[in-house]
Amino acid sequence: MTKFLRFSFLALLMLTCLTSCYRVSPDAGQESVLVYKPMFFGHGGVDESPVSTGSTWVSMTTDHFEFVLTPITITEDFVNMIPSDNTPVSFSAYLKVQVRQGSTPTLYSKFGEKWYEHSLQATFRTLVRDRASQFKMLELASKREISAKLEKDIFAEISEYAKKLNLPVDVLQVSIGAITPPQEVLTETKNTAAQNQSILTQASRANAEAARKQAEINKADADKAYRTEMGMTTPEYLQLRQLEIEKEKVELIKDNKNISIIFGNASPVTPIK
Repeated sequence: MTKFLRFSFLALLMLTCLTSCYRVSPDAGQESVLVYKPMFFGHGGVDESPVSTGSTWVSMTTDHFEFVLTPITITEDFVNMIPSDNTPVSFSAYLKVQVRQGSTPTLYSKFGEKWYEHSLQATFRTLVRDRASQFKMLELASKREISAKLEKDIFAEISEYAKKLNLPVDVLQVSIGAITPPQEVLTETKNTAAQNQSILTQASRANAEAARKQAEINKADADKAYRTEMGMTTPEYLQLRQLEIEKEKVELIKDNKNISIIFGNASPVTPIK
């Protein structure tokens, strides 16, 4: 009976151990941070050694938190942000960061599971808003060099801020997405551009017509000067011009035998050979 009780006790103990434990197995590119919480006595706390490969068994009272070690991009949206000319714009800013391998226990201890919200988010949003508000709407929306300057300046400042916090996270990149004004501003800009183009087109047409008119005037003046110089009457000059036109027709068909030309009031003639 004693042996049976002893066996039963051992079996119960083993069953209790098995049912009160679970396995922690982080995915590739992740680390798990273990947080011990004793049920009855002893000290809990964060395990300084993260679980990075394989798996480990922990008690049911132990919590675990996963952190991604591969680079991640965090998106912050800015809707109707007011630049220097008070015309609102909307855009997204992107912060690319990477948690340092082996530093996840420190990251959790000092900044928590939501470390970005607790450490960088407010400062990052403030930097983007303050820097972008120094420019006008059209500068932000149309000049790529302005976006490039914003990215460079904000990257330098947020990187320095992360270092001051001793945040075990590397800031890799800051990017600014397309900056657009409200739809009504886009519509008005499009209408203005269309009106400007219409004005340019009309001006170009007017210039062409004026040039053609002047060319006709110059030609008429030249004909008149020639007639006067040669002492010809108007009918005589017109007859001369008619002969010149007939000559031009002859010259035209010399090298092209597949066309027919009417000379004067006559019927079409066959090609000249």
